[in-house]
Amino acid sequence: MITDHGASKRSSGDDDNMIPLINVVFLMLIFFMIAGQISKSDPLETTPPESVNDQRLTDNESIDLLVSSDGQMYIGDQPVTEDQLTEQLSQRVDAAADVNQLTVRIKVDADLPVTELKPLLSKVREAGLVKASLITRLRTEESS
Repeated sequence: MITDHGASKRSSGDDDNMIPLINVVFLMLIFFMIAGQISKSDPLETTPPESVNDQRLTDNESIDLLVSSDGQMYIGDQPVTEDQLTEQLSQRVDAAADVNQLTVRIKVDADLPVTELKPLLSKVREAGLVKASLITRLRTEESS
């Protein structure tokens, strides 16, 4: 009768080496969960037009309006048609505490023709909003 006690000791020793590795993986997971900033993505994929101005918006009460290159619109996460736009914005204006502090942040795709942006801005004005900001990205040297 031959028994090999060395093999059982070796296999349990291999498991002991895995514990520190598992601890490191869990610590890295916790670190990236805490350090990483998870932000909600836009419902539409848009590439903002470029700008030479680096001015940042202040965080007043704002309404986010997204417009894709093919004309799809969203207010926040809710899809809206062109006919519903003024009505939806008017409801937000009525619910706001101070209309003068309310800003519409318009994020359009760079491929959207400017001729389609002008009627959009007219509808924003019709809703009673006095402040609108066009979201752009800072122009880099290689894109100029």
